[in-house]
Amino acid sequence: MAGVIDTYLASLRREFAFDPALGRRMTEEIGSHLWDAAEADPAWPSAEAERRAVERFGLPCEIAAEFAADAIARQSKRTWIALLATLAATFVAMRLRQMWLGNVEDLLPTLAPIVDRYAFIAALVVGAVGWFAWRRSWLPLAVCLMAIVASVAAGILRAGLFVDGAPLSVLLAAVAEIALIGLLAFHVIGLGRRLRRTVLLRRVR
Repeated sequence: MAGVIDTYLASLRREFAFDPALGRRMTEEIGSHLWDAAEADPAWPSAEAERRAVERFGLPCEIAAEFAADAIARQSKRTWIALLATLAATFVAMRLRQMWLGNVEDLLPTLAPIVDRYAFIAALVVGAVGWFAWRRSWLPLAVCLMAIVASVAAGILRAGLFVDGAPLSVLLAAVAEIALIGLLAFHVIGLGRRLRRTVLLRRVR
């Protein structure tokens, strides 16, 4: 049967689900302090000594909540940087595609140019507003991601990049923006998961 300290550390690890790597480090560090405190107690070895050591550290959810805001801030910063890089790469790729389209026929002349241009503009606008008003929110980042995906898909279909033998520079730019979209999606999903998990911590408190 697990002792008081082991049970406490297991609970602490669960509360740090929003950042498992941080949870492992904190569990190891706090565990070391708890065992030192318990062994220094006159009642050691006993469950009472372990219980007194645990009580001095407070509830696991309270400890996790203190670190949750910093974890969200770091994840949010990484996501916004990924968004900025994706927007820059998409803009460059769009310009290269437009130059390429000057020499080939537009495959989807009606809808694709509208989606290509205005979805990108929507991503810029939503990103700018989100940065100033909802910097740690998941929603503007998700909207930007969807708008960029729509713009890039329309641009690639419009230019027929993988059909008409586009120049290497145009193809490489398209590959770069697709890779950055994947990176951005990874960060957006990660931020959403952390935000959902920290909501549970706030409810407990």
